[in-house]
Amino acid sequence: MFYNKACAFSRGLFTSLTIYYAPFGGERRNDGMRIECVAHAAAQLGEGTLWDPDRGVVWWVDILSSAIHTHRIATGENRRQALSLRVTSLGLATDGGLIASADPGFVRLNVADDLSVSVARVVAPIVEPAGNRFNDGKVDARGRFWAGTMDDSERAARGSLYRLDPTEVATAIRGGFRVPNGPCFLADGTLLITDTPAREIIAITLDPHGQPLSERPFTRFGADQGYPDGMTVDAEDHVWVAFWDGWCVRRLSPSGSVVTEVTLPVQRPTCPSFAGDALTRMYVTSARTGLTESDLQSQPLAGGLLMLELPVRGRPPSRFLG
Repeated sequence: MFYNKACAFSRGLFTSLTIYYAPFGGERRNDGMRIECVAHAAAQLGEGTLWDPDRGVVWWVDILSSAIHTHRIATGENRRQALSLRVTSLGLATDGGLIASADPGFVRLNVADDLSVSVARVVAPIVEPAGNRFNDGKVDARGRFWAGTMDDSERAARGSLYRLDPTEVATAIRGGFRVPNGPCFLADGTLLITDTPAREIIAITLDPHGQPLSERPFTRFGADQGYPDGMTVDAEDHVWVAFWDGWCVRRLSPSGSVVTEVTLPVQRPTCPSFAGDALTRMYVTSARTGLTESDLQSQPLAGGLLMLELPVRGRPPSRFLG
């Protein structure tokens, strides 16, 4: 599922707003915008960026290393903690802790004053086919946590999308995914989710209780554009998508058209989120897994946490109400 990286720089199909980068630099400025690697973490599979305004930190995970990371925006301090289980996505909870998807299912994480994290309990165990694992997830505006599962080998379309309600009851919503990624929500509550290997984003209309009413294609991408991965929505109801093997994040209109592309110094960006007091900074995780030694020599920031200063604002994160 990889493609020639030279194709990633095609610009002919849409208006481009690009941040160029120095291949071996940590920072480059262009038109008043900035891109910087704020954590040279060398993560195998960075994912799950989450802004925590109460603590002033960005949380993220390295799925393949069973680790959770924090980046403190004010000081630039970074911390990595090993966990006793493999956490794949995170959400804020109203009790001050975190809700997460992990190997056992949905779990609660405690956060101490020094930002150390411990597993509190499994709130909703999920039984999946052997070889499956959880992947990306997010809390919606109604305080529900959504996360998808996948075949860890990425071969079989046997992944499912789950909704965890504030009552701590989990419900399977839809199956048939190979690699579900980036659940996010438009202003009207429409759920968007990618199936990464299929290069498509699906839009699901939900009723007030989170049950699907209808489904439609949101947009698809060509082989020269990479694979849509994690997503987030800005204050103008536009969708920002990280593109695995695409070297970029792209901004999509509410109708699914590409309107902006920001080129990145890493081949495999994974998960974007807005953060900071003004919500004009975007933090993007990336991955090293599957890259050759030659690849890694040419992109030393692979596996790092990138920060982009953008001329648009994001939305504040929602909190799990359970």
